Amino acid sequence: MLNRDRNHESLIRNAVKDDTVASLSLSQPKLTGSSVVDISICYAILKHSFEYLTDANWWIMLRQASLRKADRTGFTLVELLVVIAIIGVLVGLLLPAVQAAREAARRMQCQNNLKQLGIASHNHEAALRHLPPGFRGNAVNGAPYYFDTWGPLAYLTPFMEQSNVYNSIDLRLTMFQLIPPFGIQAPDAVRTRVPSFMCPSDTMESVCRDAYAIQGEFAPNNYAFCMGTGTTRGVTGWLGSPYDADGVAYGRSKIRITDIRDGSSNTVMASERLLGAGDERTVLPSRVVMRTQTMYVNPNAEVNDANCSASLRINFNQRRMYTWVAGDPRCTIYNHYYAPNDRINPDCVANFVGTPADPLARSTAHGFSTARSAHTGGVNALNADGSVRFISDTIDLRIWRAVATRNAGEIAIIE
Repeated sequence: MLNRDRNHESLIRNAVKDDTVASLSLSQPKLTGSSVVDISICYAILKHSFEYLTDANWWIMLRQASLRKADRTGFTLVELLVVIAIIGVLVGLLLPAVQAAREAARRMQCQNNLKQLGIASHNHEAALRHLPPGFRGNAVNGAPYYFDTWGPLAYLTPFMEQSNVYNSIDLRLTMFQLIPPFGIQAPDAVRTRVPSFMCPSDTMESVCRDAYAIQGEFAPNNYAFCMGTGTTRGVTGWLGSPYDADGVAYGRSKIRITDIRDGSSNTVMASERLLGAGDERTVLPSRVVMRTQTMYVNPNAEVNDANCSASLRINFNQRRMYTWVAGDPRCTIYNHYYAPNDRINPDCVANFVGTPADPLARSTAHGFSTARSAHTGGVNALNADGSVRFISDTIDLRIWRAVATRNAGEIAIIE
Protein backbone atom coordinates (compact mmCIF):
# COMPACT_ATOMS: atom_id res chain seq x y z
CA MET A 1 0.00 0.00 0.00
CA LEU A 2 2.87 2.34 0.84
CA ASN A 3 4.44 1.77 -2.63
CA ARG A 4 1.11 2.53 -4.35
CA ASP A 5 0.86 5.81 -2.41
CA ARG A 6 4.33 6.82 -3.54
CA ASN A 7 3.54 5.91 -7.22
CA HIS A 8 0.36 7.94 -7.04
CA GLU A 9 2.18 11.00 -5.73
CA SER A 10 4.87 10.58 -8.43
CA LEU A 11 2.31 10.42 -11.25
CA ILE A 12 0.53 13.53 -10.07
CA ARG A 13 3.77 15.45 -9.64
CA ASN A 14 4.98 14.55 -13.13
CA ALA A 15 1.60 15.31 -14.67
CA VAL A 16 1.49 18.80 -13.19
CA LYS A 17 5.03 19.57 -14.39
CA ASP A 18 4.37 18.25 -17.96
CA ASP A 19 3.61 21.08 -20.45
CA THR A 20 1.35 18.77 -22.44
CA VAL A 21 -1.20 18.78 -19.54
CA ALA A 22 -1.35 22.54 -19.66
CA SER A 23 -1.93 22.35 -23.47
CA LEU A 24 -5.20 20.43 -23.06
CA SER A 25 -8.08 22.82 -23.67
CA LEU A 26 -11.34 23.15 -25.59
CA SER A 27 -9.63 25.39 -28.09
CA GLN A 28 -7.71 22.38 -29.45
CA PRO A 29 -10.25 19.87 -30.62
CA LYS A 30 -7.86 17.96 -32.83
CA LEU A 31 -5.94 15.12 -31.27
CA THR A 32 -2.26 15.20 -31.96
CA GLY A 33 0.30 12.63 -31.01
CA SER A 34 1.23 14.48 -27.90
CA SER A 35 -2.45 14.86 -26.98
CA VAL A 36 -2.93 11.13 -27.09
CA VAL A 37 -0.06 10.79 -24.66
CA ASP A 38 -1.63 13.46 -22.39
CA ILE A 39 -4.99 11.71 -22.39
CA SER A 40 -3.30 8.44 -21.56
CA ILE A 41 -1.54 10.07 -18.62
CA CYS A 42 -4.79 11.67 -17.33
CA TYR A 43 -6.61 8.38 -17.69
CA ALA A 44 -3.89 6.60 -15.76
CA ILE A 45 -4.00 9.22 -12.99
CA LEU A 46 -7.80 9.08 -12.71
CA LYS A 47 -7.85 5.32 -12.68
CA HIS A 48 -5.15 5.10 -10.05
CA SER A 49 -6.88 7.71 -7.88
CA PHE A 50 -10.20 5.88 -8.12
CA GLU A 51 -8.57 2.62 -7.09
CA TYR A 52 -6.80 4.39 -4.23
CA LEU A 53 -9.94 6.01 -2.85
CA THR A 54 -12.01 2.85 -3.13
CA ASP A 55 -9.39 0.72 -1.45
CA ALA A 56 -10.78 -0.50 1.95
CA ASN A 57 -7.32 -0.65 3.49
CA TRP A 58 -6.85 3.06 2.88
CA TRP A 59 -10.04 3.89 4.83
CA ILE A 60 -8.93 1.68 7.69
CA MET A 61 -5.57 3.46 7.86
CA LEU A 62 -7.33 6.85 7.82
CA ARG A 63 -9.62 5.76 10.67
CA GLN A 64 -6.66 4.52 12.69
CA ALA A 65 -4.83 7.80 12.14
CA SER A 66 -7.89 9.73 13.33
CA LEU A 67 -8.10 7.60 16.44
CA ARG A 68 -4.40 8.11 17.12
CA LYS A 69 -4.93 11.86 16.79
CA ALA A 70 -7.92 11.75 19.19
CA ASP A 71 -5.84 9.77 21.67
CA ARG A 72 -3.14 12.39 21.51
CA THR A 73 -5.62 15.18 22.47
CA GLY A 74 -6.91 13.40 25.69
CA PHE A 75 -5.40 12.74 29.15
CA THR A 76 -3.16 9.84 29.91
CA LEU A 77 -3.65 7.97 33.17
CA VAL A 78 -0.51 9.52 34.63
CA GLU A 79 -1.69 13.03 33.75
CA LEU A 80 -5.07 12.35 35.33
CA LEU A 81 -3.48 11.09 38.55
CA VAL A 82 -1.23 14.15 38.73
CA VAL A 83 -4.22 16.48 38.33
CA ILE A 84 -6.13 14.62 41.03
CA ALA A 85 -3.13 14.84 43.36
CA ILE A 86 -2.80 18.58 42.76
CA ILE A 87 -6.50 19.12 43.43
CA GLY A 88 -6.19 17.09 46.63
CA VAL A 89 -3.27 19.21 47.82
CA LEU A 90 -5.18 22.43 47.08
CA VAL A 91 -8.26 21.19 48.93
CA GLY A 92 -6.06 20.13 51.85
CA LEU A 93 -4.60 23.63 51.99
CA LEU A 94 -7.97 25.33 51.56
CA LEU A 95 -10.10 23.44 54.11
CA PRO A 96 -8.13 24.52 57.23
CA ALA A 97 -8.33 28.11 56.04
CA VAL A 98 -12.09 27.83 55.56
CA GLN A 99 -12.52 26.21 58.98
CA ALA A 100 -10.38 28.88 60.60
CA ALA A 101 -12.46 31.61 58.97
CA ARG A 102 -15.66 29.99 60.19
CA GLU A 103 -14.33 29.64 63.72
CA ALA A 104 -13.23 33.29 63.68
CA ALA A 105 -16.79 34.25 62.73
CA ARG A 106 -18.23 32.05 65.50
CA ARG A 107 -15.85 33.51 68.06
CA MET A 108 -16.85 37.01 66.98
CA GLN A 109 -20.52 36.07 67.40
CA CYS A 110 -19.74 34.73 70.87
CA GLN A 111 -18.03 38.00 71.76
CA ASN A 112 -21.05 39.90 70.50
CA ASN A 113 -23.31 37.80 72.75
CA LEU A 114 -21.19 38.72 75.75
CA LYS A 115 -21.26 42.35 74.67
CA GLN A 116 -25.05 42.23 74.68
CA LEU A 117 -24.97 40.79 78.20
CA GLY A 118 -22.74 43.66 79.24
CA ILE A 119 -25.09 46.29 77.84
CA ALA A 120 -28.06 44.57 79.47
CA SER A 121 -26.22 44.44 82.81
CA HIS A 122 -25.54 48.18 82.68
CA ASN A 123 -29.17 48.84 81.85
CA HIS A 124 -30.16 46.62 84.79
CA GLU A 125 -27.86 48.64 87.04
CA ALA A 126 -29.33 51.91 85.76
CA ALA A 127 -32.90 50.71 86.33
CA LEU A 128 -32.52 48.81 89.62
CA ARG A 129 -29.34 50.42 90.98
CA HIS A 130 -27.32 47.22 91.07
CA LEU A 131 -25.92 44.61 88.72
CA PRO A 132 -27.81 41.30 88.44
CA PRO A 133 -27.14 38.93 91.36
CA GLY A 134 -25.69 35.45 91.04
CA PHE A 135 -29.06 34.32 92.36
CA ARG A 136 -31.80 36.12 94.26
CA GLY A 137 -31.94 33.90 97.35
CA ASN A 138 -35.06 35.22 99.03
CA ALA A 139 -36.23 33.24 102.05
CA VAL A 140 -39.90 32.54 101.41
CA ASN A 141 -41.91 31.00 104.26
CA GLY A 142 -38.67 29.97 105.95
CA ALA A 143 -37.45 27.93 102.99
CA PRO A 144 -33.65 27.83 102.37
CA TYR A 145 -32.15 30.27 99.90
CA TYR A 146 -31.46 27.58 97.30
CA PHE A 147 -35.18 27.31 96.56
CA ASP A 148 -35.01 30.83 95.14
CA THR A 149 -32.13 30.61 92.69
CA TRP A 150 -33.36 32.72 89.78
CA GLY A 151 -30.08 33.53 88.05
CA PRO A 152 -28.63 36.62 86.38
CA LEU A 153 -29.82 35.73 82.87
CA ALA A 154 -33.41 35.50 84.09
CA TYR A 155 -33.12 39.09 85.31
CA LEU A 156 -31.52 40.34 82.10
CA THR A 157 -34.16 39.09 79.64
CA PRO A 158 -36.26 42.33 79.70
CA PHE A 159 -33.10 44.31 78.87
CA MET A 160 -32.28 42.08 75.88
CA GLU A 161 -35.56 42.47 73.98
CA GLN A 162 -36.85 39.24 75.51
CA SER A 163 -39.85 40.70 77.31
CA ASN A 164 -42.09 37.78 76.37
CA VAL A 165 -39.65 35.37 77.96
CA TYR A 166 -39.39 37.57 81.04
CA ASN A 167 -43.17 37.74 81.34
CA SER A 168 -43.31 33.94 81.41
CA ILE A 169 -41.27 34.02 84.64
CA ASP A 170 -43.23 34.93 87.75
CA LEU A 171 -40.56 36.44 89.99
CA ARG A 172 -43.05 36.67 92.81
CA LEU A 173 -42.49 32.94 93.19
CA THR A 174 -39.37 31.03 94.16
CA MET A 175 -37.65 29.21 91.30
CA PHE A 176 -38.31 25.78 92.81
CA GLN A 177 -41.67 24.81 94.24
CA LEU A 178 -41.68 24.66 98.03
CA ILE A 179 -43.62 21.41 98.01
CA PRO A 180 -43.13 18.16 96.08
CA PRO A 181 -42.28 17.59 93.31
CA PHE A 182 -40.15 20.76 93.80
CA GLY A 183 -40.38 21.64 90.11
CA ILE A 184 -39.11 24.78 88.40
CA GLN A 185 -41.95 27.30 88.25
CA ALA A 186 -41.32 28.65 84.74
CA PRO A 187 -41.76 25.78 82.28
CA ASP A 188 -42.23 27.98 79.21
CA ALA A 189 -39.08 30.00 79.93
CA VAL A 190 -37.06 26.86 80.63
CA ARG A 191 -37.98 25.44 77.23
CA THR A 192 -37.39 28.70 75.33
CA ARG A 193 -34.11 29.02 73.46
CA VAL A 194 -32.58 32.50 73.59
CA PRO A 195 -29.99 32.76 70.77
CA SER A 196 -27.90 35.32 72.67
CA PHE A 197 -27.39 32.78 75.47
CA MET A 198 -25.66 30.22 73.21
CA CYS A 199 -22.15 30.22 71.74
CA PRO A 200 -22.17 29.00 68.11
CA SER A 201 -18.86 27.19 68.63
CA ASP A 202 -20.53 24.76 71.03
CA THR A 203 -23.05 22.07 70.08
CA MET A 204 -26.08 24.29 70.93
CA GLU A 205 -27.97 21.09 71.83
CA SER A 206 -30.11 20.51 74.87
CA VAL A 207 -28.43 18.51 77.65
CA CYS A 208 -31.51 17.98 79.82
CA ARG A 209 -35.12 16.95 79.36
CA ASP A 210 -38.09 15.82 81.47
CA ALA A 211 -36.77 17.05 84.79
CA TYR A 212 -37.99 19.20 87.68
CA ALA A 213 -41.62 18.53 86.71
CA ILE A 214 -41.08 20.01 83.22
CA GLN A 215 -41.70 17.88 80.15
CA GLY A 216 -39.57 18.35 77.06
CA GLU A 217 -36.11 19.68 76.30
CA PHE A 218 -34.52 22.38 78.43
CA ALA A 219 -33.01 25.32 76.52
CA PRO A 220 -29.21 25.26 76.94
CA ASN A 221 -26.89 28.12 77.88
CA ASN A 222 -23.19 28.97 77.49
CA TYR A 223 -22.69 32.08 79.64
CA ALA A 224 -22.13 32.58 83.34
CA PHE A 225 -21.42 35.49 85.70
CA CYS A 226 -18.36 35.61 87.90
CA MET A 227 -18.68 35.04 91.65
CA GLY A 228 -14.98 35.75 92.22
CA THR A 229 -11.87 33.71 92.93
CA GLY A 230 -13.55 30.73 94.61
CA THR A 231 -11.13 31.07 97.53
CA THR A 232 -13.66 32.77 99.82
CA ARG A 233 -15.70 30.74 102.32
CA GLY A 234 -18.81 32.90 102.74
CA VAL A 235 -21.20 31.96 105.55
CA THR A 236 -20.63 28.21 105.20
CA GLY A 237 -16.89 27.84 105.66
CA TRP A 238 -16.47 25.93 102.40
CA LEU A 239 -14.32 27.03 99.50
CA GLY A 240 -16.28 27.92 96.41
CA SER A 241 -19.06 29.43 98.52
CA PRO A 242 -21.60 31.43 96.50
CA TYR A 243 -22.22 33.72 99.49
CA ASP A 244 -20.29 36.90 100.33
CA ALA A 245 -17.85 36.20 97.48
CA ASP A 246 -15.27 38.64 96.14
CA GLY A 247 -16.59 38.96 92.59
CA VAL A 248 -19.38 40.89 90.89
CA ALA A 249 -22.26 38.37 90.94
CA TYR A 250 -22.89 35.94 93.81
CA GLY A 251 -25.75 34.75 95.99
CA ARG A 252 -27.95 37.67 97.12
CA SER A 253 -25.47 40.25 95.76
CA LYS A 254 -26.39 43.84 94.88
CA ILE A 255 -23.11 45.19 93.50
CA ARG A 256 -23.00 48.56 91.78
CA ILE A 257 -20.43 49.75 89.25
CA THR A 258 -19.05 52.14 91.86
CA ASP A 259 -18.34 49.16 94.15
CA ILE A 260 -15.81 47.80 91.65
CA ARG A 261 -12.81 49.69 92.97
CA ASP A 262 -10.25 47.59 91.14
CA GLY A 263 -11.56 49.21 87.97
CA SER A 264 -14.43 48.01 85.83
CA SER A 265 -12.07 47.57 82.84
CA ASN A 266 -9.84 45.26 84.91
CA THR A 267 -12.59 43.13 86.48
CA VAL A 268 -14.22 40.18 84.74
CA MET A 269 -17.99 40.13 85.10
CA ALA A 270 -18.92 37.14 82.92
CA SER A 271 -17.44 34.51 80.64
CA GLU A 272 -18.41 31.40 78.70
CA ARG A 273 -18.75 27.74 79.59
CA LEU A 274 -19.16 24.52 77.62
CA LEU A 275 -22.32 22.45 77.68
CA GLY A 276 -22.06 19.30 79.74
CA ALA A 277 -21.79 15.77 78.38
CA GLY A 278 -21.65 12.19 79.61
CA ASP A 279 -23.99 10.04 81.64
CA GLU A 280 -25.71 11.49 84.67
CA ARG A 281 -25.26 10.20 88.21
CA THR A 282 -22.41 7.91 87.20
CA VAL A 283 -19.29 6.72 88.97
CA LEU A 284 -16.35 6.36 86.59
CA PRO A 285 -13.76 3.57 86.97
CA SER A 286 -10.86 6.04 86.81
CA ARG A 287 -9.87 9.58 85.90
CA VAL A 288 -8.43 8.36 82.62
CA VAL A 289 -11.88 8.22 81.02
CA MET A 290 -13.02 11.53 82.48
CA ARG A 291 -13.60 14.40 80.04
CA THR A 292 -12.60 17.40 82.11
CA GLN A 293 -13.99 19.96 79.69
CA THR A 294 -17.57 18.70 79.72
CA MET A 295 -18.01 16.78 82.99
CA TYR A 296 -18.06 17.86 86.62
CA VAL A 297 -17.45 15.80 89.73
CA ASN A 298 -19.48 15.75 92.93
CA PRO A 299 -17.45 14.54 95.94
CA ASN A 300 -20.60 14.44 98.09
CA ALA A 301 -18.46 16.14 100.71
CA GLU A 302 -16.77 19.47 101.34
CA VAL A 303 -15.48 21.18 98.22
CA ASN A 304 -11.69 21.29 98.48
CA ASP A 305 -8.66 20.21 96.46
CA ALA A 306 -8.33 16.78 98.04
CA ASN A 307 -11.97 15.77 97.74
CA CYS A 308 -12.41 17.14 94.25
CA SER A 309 -9.27 15.50 92.86
CA ALA A 310 -10.28 12.12 94.30
CA SER A 311 -13.93 12.07 93.24
CA LEU A 312 -15.13 9.87 90.37
CA ARG A 313 -18.82 10.78 90.74
CA ILE A 314 -19.84 12.73 87.66
CA ASN A 315 -22.87 14.84 86.76
CA PHE A 316 -24.76 14.65 90.10
CA ASN A 317 -27.39 15.99 89.34
CA GLN A 318 -27.96 17.10 85.74
CA ARG A 319 -25.30 17.95 83.20
CA ARG A 320 -23.56 21.28 83.32
CA MET A 321 -25.35 24.32 81.78
CA TYR A 322 -28.64 22.43 81.63
CA THR A 323 -30.70 25.64 81.95
CA TRP A 324 -30.27 29.39 81.71
CA VAL A 325 -32.75 30.34 84.44
CA ALA A 326 -30.82 28.96 87.44
CA GLY A 327 -28.09 30.78 89.37
CA ASP A 328 -26.05 27.69 90.19
CA PRO A 329 -22.35 26.73 89.82
CA ARG A 330 -23.49 24.17 87.26
CA CYS A 331 -25.28 26.84 85.22
CA THR A 332 -25.01 30.63 85.21
CA ILE A 333 -22.41 31.44 87.90
CA TYR A 334 -18.75 30.40 88.03
CA ASN A 335 -15.43 31.38 89.63
CA HIS A 336 -11.71 31.57 88.85
CA TYR A 337 -10.42 28.90 91.23
CA TYR A 338 -9.18 26.84 88.28
CA ALA A 339 -7.47 28.25 85.18
CA PRO A 340 -9.60 28.75 82.05
CA ASN A 341 -10.07 25.55 80.06
CA ASP A 342 -8.30 23.56 82.79
CA ARG A 343 -7.47 20.19 81.20
CA ILE A 344 -6.47 18.53 84.47
CA ASN A 345 -9.21 19.49 86.89
CA PRO A 346 -12.88 19.06 86.01
CA ASP A 347 -15.37 21.37 87.63
CA CYS A 348 -16.31 20.28 91.14
CA VAL A 349 -19.77 20.98 92.59
CA ALA A 350 -21.44 19.72 95.77
CA ASN A 351 -24.34 20.79 97.96
CA PHE A 352 -23.35 22.10 101.37
CA VAL A 353 -23.83 19.65 104.22
CA GLY A 354 -23.57 20.74 107.84
CA THR A 355 -24.72 23.69 109.86
CA PRO A 356 -23.77 27.05 108.33
CA ALA A 357 -23.58 30.33 110.18
CA ASP A 358 -26.78 31.26 108.36
CA PRO A 359 -29.17 28.27 108.58
CA LEU A 360 -30.95 29.41 105.42
CA ALA A 361 -27.74 28.82 103.44
CA ARG A 362 -27.90 25.07 104.03
CA SER A 363 -27.86 22.67 101.04
CA THR A 364 -26.73 25.41 98.62
CA ALA A 365 -24.47 24.29 95.77
CA HIS A 366 -20.80 25.21 96.20
CA GLY A 367 -18.11 24.60 93.63
CA PHE A 368 -15.00 25.23 91.61
CA SER A 369 -16.46 26.05 88.21
CA THR A 370 -14.19 27.76 85.72
CA ALA A 371 -14.62 29.32 82.28
CA ARG A 372 -14.43 26.84 79.40
CA SER A 373 -14.90 27.22 75.66
CA ALA A 374 -14.65 25.49 72.29
CA HIS A 375 -12.40 28.27 70.98
CA THR A 376 -8.78 27.42 70.36
CA GLY A 377 -6.39 28.76 72.98
CA GLY A 378 -8.65 30.54 75.43
CA VAL A 379 -12.02 31.97 76.44
CA ASN A 380 -13.97 35.16 75.82
CA ALA A 381 -14.54 37.28 78.90
CA LEU A 382 -16.80 40.26 79.58
CA ASN A 383 -15.36 43.03 81.73
CA ALA A 384 -17.52 45.07 84.06
CA ASP A 385 -17.14 48.12 81.81
CA GLY A 386 -18.84 46.21 78.97
CA SER A 387 -15.71 45.46 76.96
CA VAL A 388 -14.95 41.91 75.78
CA ARG A 389 -11.52 40.35 75.48
CA PHE A 390 -10.04 36.96 74.67
CA ILE A 391 -8.06 35.47 77.58
CA SER A 392 -5.45 32.82 76.88
CA ASP A 393 -5.44 29.41 78.55
CA THR A 394 -1.85 30.07 79.58
CA ILE A 395 -2.67 33.08 81.75
CA ASP A 396 -0.96 33.01 85.14
CA LEU A 397 -3.40 31.67 87.74
CA ARG A 398 -2.63 34.59 90.07
CA ILE A 399 -3.62 37.08 87.39
CA TRP A 400 -6.67 35.02 86.45
CA ARG A 401 -7.86 35.18 90.05
CA ALA A 402 -6.94 38.85 90.43
CA VAL A 403 -9.19 39.93 87.54
CA ALA A 404 -12.08 38.11 89.23
CA THR A 405 -12.09 40.36 92.31
CA ARG A 406 -13.89 43.68 92.49
CA ASN A 407 -11.95 45.49 95.24
CA ALA A 408 -8.98 43.40 96.41
CA GLY A 409 -6.49 46.06 95.37
CA GLU A 410 -4.38 43.87 93.07
CA ILE A 411 -2.60 45.31 90.05
CA ALA A 412 -3.67 42.95 87.30
CA ILE A 413 -3.77 44.09 83.71
CA ILE A 414 -4.30 41.67 80.83
CA GLU A 415 -2.75 42.89 77.61
